[in-house]
Amino acid sequence: MGIKNAAKKTIAYAKRNGLKAAFFAALERVSDNLKDKYEYIPPSKEALEEQAREYKAFAEAGNSVRFSIVVPLFNTPEKYLKDMIESVLAQTYGNFELVLADASDNTSDIAIEYMKEDPRIKYYHLETNGGISDNTNKGLEKATGDYIGLLDHDDVLTPDALYEVARLIRQSMKKNRLARYADCPIRLIYSDEDKFDDVKNVYYEHHGKPNFNMDYLFSNNYICHFAVMRADVIKRLKLRKKFDGAQDYDLFLRCCAEAALEMPSCGNQIAHIGKVLYHWRCHKNSTAANPASKTYAYEAGKAALEDICNKYNISADVEMLQHLGFYRINYEPDIFTGRKDVGCIGGKLLNKKGRLIGGAYTKEGTIMYKNLPEGYSGGLQHRAVLHQDCYAVDIRCIAVRDDLIPAFEQITGIKYEDTYTPALAKMSNVNNVVETGSRVDSNSADGSRENSKTVEAADDRFADFSEEDIISLSMKFGEEMKRRCLRSVWDPRARKSILGDKKQSKIEKQKS
Repeated sequence: MGIKNAAKKTIAYAKRNGLKAAFFAALERVSDNLKDKYEYIPPSKEALEEQAREYKAFAEAGNSVRFSIVVPLFNTPEKYLKDMIESVLAQTYGNFELVLADASDNTSDIAIEYMKEDPRIKYYHLETNGGISDNTNKGLEKATGDYIGLLDHDDVLTPDALYEVARLIRQSMKKNRLARYADCPIRLIYSDEDKFDDVKNVYYEHHGKPNFNMDYLFSNNYICHFAVMRADVIKRLKLRKKFDGAQDYDLFLRCCAEAALEMPSCGNQIAHIGKVLYHWRCHKNSTAANPASKTYAYEAGKAALEDICNKYNISADVEMLQHLGFYRINYEPDIFTGRKDVGCIGGKLLNKKGRLIGGAYTKEGTIMYKNLPEGYSGGLQHRAVLHQDCYAVDIRCIAVRDDLIPAFEQITGIKYEDTYTPALAKMSNVNNVVETGSRVDSNSADGSRENSKTVEAADDRFADFSEEDIISLSMKFGEEMKRRCLRSVWDPRARKSILGDKKQSKIEKQKS
């Protein structure tokens, strides 16, 4: 990102959220940039040749999944059009068709020439420009593949993109002993991505995504690119014109919610490839370079979330957060009322210095965002201030669904107390003043009130527990949620400050 563009972003952010919030955002951005040593390393020539040989063997055996890549065109600059088409033709996996749905005023001589040279390219000049969703749907109607991928007209794929997607599909087919690709349980596949500065010719802002995370998707369209969906699913759902600007987000929400909210387990239906398969081009008019260039898109994203809540009878208010394109669902009266897939929800724990020392845990028992300063959002994707699923939440700041309270007490050996709801209420109250009389700061990274300086009284229920004991019990309860196919949701807006290790040790000694 150029200095001029970065300055524009910072000024716009300050106007929306205040100088203090902008200061912390800029400070974090500088810190992230200093740590960012990202360099895109393309697959080696040898690896690409091996992929091509492997594809040829599958193709000769008549056992290769067919892809359709649908691209809506509209007054696409010649250079971008050529780069996009060439990136598809460079795929080591060859069983594809490139469907170009062109709503430009005039036909594209370039696209027509490519179509004459390669029959896999299908070019359609649309009679009218119906907008991004309608134009894409016209392309979907022409698509004949088993799976359909979406590609923007000014972006490019890596040469191994289709190969990696096909390999994942084959693995699922083999595991489930299936013969028809239409029967493959995987409905959506997405990959990591990065951005490409077409002026400096550099790749940057690597977006390494997590495996499927429904609550993170409810906070942000982290799936984005490269996304491939089973043909029957995407043709049934289609893109919806009323959500133009966030049409992909709306599509992913509906596709994933069908699996995550309607079925007991969706782990085999939504798959993530942890490799960069998509380069998101940055130029002065692109959303990638200038998020504020399409502010209507963020309103459309909010509307898409509201639509999902209405569809699944989830009583909630959707809030736009300080960072454009990021949202928060405020459940009414609580998350358990409308979300039967959620077993527990927890907040984050801060030490007296305002650093994160507990809250959400990975499968390995490590603390997510450990030692992150209060006021920081967790990097370019701001994950540390967003709702998300996690393996377990800390039992010191937790709310458990009523029918699961007996399991909580049996596993932990302590009497259950809802410590999450009071923590959330205190931090969400606009006029909140803490018991000590300290002033609460209103300029946090996620729009809630902060009080990282206030240290709360120790919870007597945990007086005899070490930090390791607490993590162990938190993990055991998280495992029980997984066994029941329920989600453990982390909500970083609920903050609970706890005594530092030395003070806690002193209290424990006094009690003993």
